This record gives sequence, structure tokens and C-alpha cells, in this order.
Amino acid sequence: MRYRPTVSVVALALVAASALIAPAAAWTARGCVDLDSSTFDLVTRKFRYSLVKFDTAFPYGDKHEAFTGLALETVGTTDELLFALVGIKDYGEQDNADLGRRFAIPKEYPVIKLFHGDGTPPIDFAPADGEVTGDSLRKFLKRHTALYIGLPGCTERLDRLAESFVGTVEPAEWRALIEQVERAERAERDAASRAPYPMYLSLMRKIVKEADGGRRSAGEVVAEEMKRVEKLLAGKLSDAKRAELKLRLNVMLSFGGASSGTRKPERAEL
Repeated sequence: MRYRPTVSVVALALVAASALIAPAAAWTARGCVDLDSSTFDLVTRKFRYSLVKFDTAFPYGDKHEAFTGLALETVGTTDELLFALVGIKDYGEQDNADLGRRFAIPKEYPVIKLFHGDGTPPIDFAPADGEVTGDSLRKFLKRHTALYIGLPGCTERLDRLAESFVGTVEPAEWRALIEQVERAERAERDAASRAPYPMYLSLMRKIVKEADGGRRSAGEVVAEEMKRVEKLLAGKLSDAKRAELKLRLNVMLSFGGASSGTRKPERAEL
């Protein structure tokens, strides 16, 4: 049964209440809410998803800025995702040390986890390169939530069409979707708005060509292409080519690429 969030007004009221409860010094970033052991469950259970960063009591640096920066960018786009901070002190009154023990948080901060409002186990944010960036956090959310999380080089309209594309195995439907994207590209008057279309179309045509009469799924074709591009990125490239391939990887995520995480994303309703 799909989890349905409670009325957003209630959730927002709880966030506001936690602001009044939390000490003023704990508020470290706009777009985020500070949680402690008394408010953690109360607030996170009211949101479909909560991305929580466990960190020192007074965090700073690039990783903190990447997290809070994405929170600010995302805060107005959905009321189903909460960005939250838990500051842990290992001295004095040891604020939130109990939450650290509860979720087995190591002291190699920050530790970021995605919590689900339905109470299922959280998912660890653990990028292969160990980097915490706005881009890596976006990709993590895109893989593990059913929310639309736009990545550089992607658009919501094309991402929805990509989902429909990999959701069918019918050649006639594939052709119809390709024609729909081609028409939309021709209708775009702005060059910047047209820029993503060739990457989506290229991948769609590759899937049609290599599906081999249904013997291979769209997912298999995308996974193979993703490995090929990642191998290229590991080599020596010009800055322009590297940037182009990174955008192509982002588009592949819209087709379900690299979705073999610990939890399969819920199917988005189209």
C-alpha cells in the first residue's frame, strides 16, 4: 500500500512547532529544520520523505553547504520532502547522542539518511566517491524517491516521457513516444530549452535499436550504456566532453539507470 502523507498543513505546523521548541542557537540553515529526540519521530512521520543530516552541533564546510543549498532550492517545489539537521554533541549534556546511538551514527560526520514516513528502514546516502555535493544528493533522491527531483540537463516533461518509454515493451508505443519528443523539440523556440532533447532522443533510439526484438529490456540497454559512459569518464577527457557525458548520465537516471540501490523507487504516477 502506497504511503500517503497526512495533510501538509499539519506537517508544516509541526515544523513550526519544532522551531519554537528547539534552542535558537541550533538553527543553522534556512530551508532545513533542526530536530532532536523529542521532535524527530513527531515531525518525520508527517512527511513522505525526510532527508536527515546527522552532524556536529555546529556544522560548516562544503558538505554542509551542499546539503543546505539543495534544501533551499527544493523547499518550494514539494511538501512531501523535509530537509532536517540533527546536531550531535559528544560533550556537556551530549545533546542528541541518543539519536546517534539509535541510528548507529558513526562519528565520521556528516551522516545522511533518507527516512520514509511509513516507518520503513532509512536508506544511507553512501556515494561511491564519498563526495557530498548538491548533484550527488539530487541523484540519491531521484533513485530512492518517487518525487520529481530535477538533475542538470533534465526537464520534468522529458523525464516523465522517459518513464513512460521504459515502462513499455511495445515497439509501436516506443515509436509514438519518440515522435512525441521530436514534435516537442521542433516546437521549442529557445535554444536552451531545446538542448536536452537530443540526449533523450539518442537514448530512446539506442534502446529501440538494441532491444533486439524484445530479447533485451530497455533497462538492460540503459545499464550497459551507463557503464560505458562511466568508463569513459574515468579516463582523460576535455572539460567540455566530461561535462557532456555527465549530463548524459543524468538523463540515463530518468530512464531508470543505476537504480539497483537498496530500495527500489516507487513507480511515479503519470
